[in-house]
Order: sequence, then structure tokens, then C-alpha cells
Amino acid sequence: MKTFEELLKPVYPELVRYSRAMAGSSADGDDLLQDALLNAWRKVHTLRDPDGFKFWMLKIIKNANISRERSRKFKSWIGLEAIQRIPASEPMSYEDKDLVRTALAKVPKDQREAVILYEILGMSVKEIAKQQKASESAVKNRLSRGRKRLRVEVSALTTLEKGHGQAFAESC
Repeated sequence: MKTFEELLKPVYPELVRYSRAMAGSSADGDDLLQDALLNAWRKVHTLRDPDGFKFWMLKIIKNANISRERSRKFKSWIGLEAIQRIPASEPMSYEDKDLVRTALAKVPKDQREAVILYEILGMSVKEIAKQQKASESAVKNRLSRGRKRLRVEVSALTTLEKGHGQAFAESC
């Protein structure tokens, strides 16, 4: 079996993006990832399938985030760094990034996670279904409802003038 470091190296950038998006900021995401990595390192001997390491780590990060939310009782929102990776025809303004981040925070957790995994990490519906322990049709439903809710929330937050945040929400 590969070492923990060998398993981690190819998926580390995705784990960083996922943890930052789930936690809401770079600093909180990095702390979340460190907690998850420590937990994973302690439990790596329980990993049955090394090919499933990425999904195993995503689950550990998700559970660590849930624990942090419970203990701190804070709302999480997507981090600014993740918003910068959202494709736009022109660079998004800070206001538009903040608008999308605020709107995404209002999307229910399962839907928000599905949208983050699909839109930001580029995971397939099948991979998300495995991660969320749901059927592919449930994931498609979550993506559809999450995008719709994101559009509604962005629309509610915008003024008469449409920005890139509105354009992004409409493209989902």
C-alpha cells in the first residue's frame, strides 16, 4: 500500500479548494484541512481501497466541517478564492464576488455542497453521488434546486443593474 503522503499528493490541491469553499475563507479552510489531515493520518490504516482516497478525504473534511459548525455555531459561506475560480467572461468585481458568496450561503447545505463540488471542483455527478451517499438522480436534483435557489438569492440581493454575479447565477 502507498504511504499517506503518496496518496495525498495528487489530490491535495482539490482538497484545499474543497475545504476553503466549505469553510468560507482561506484561513478557516486551511485550519479545517489541517484538522481533517490529522484525523485521516491517524485513521489511514482503516482505508480499505487506496483508489477511494480522494472520496475518503472529502468525507473526512465534510465531517470535520460539520463538527466545527456545531462547536462554533457559525454560518459557512464560500471563500473569496473559490469565487475567483468561477468562470466569467470578464473579471468579477469584488461586489459581485461578495454577492455570489452571500447568495450561496443561503442555499441549503446538501445543494450548496453539490454546487461547489460540481461547479468549483469539477466533479462528475457520479463522483458527487458517491461523496454524498446519494443516487445520481438525487445529485442532479440537488444541483438543479441549488442553482435555482442561487438564482433566486442573487436576484433578491441585486439592484436594477446586473453584474457578473447575476450572470453567473443565471448561467447555472
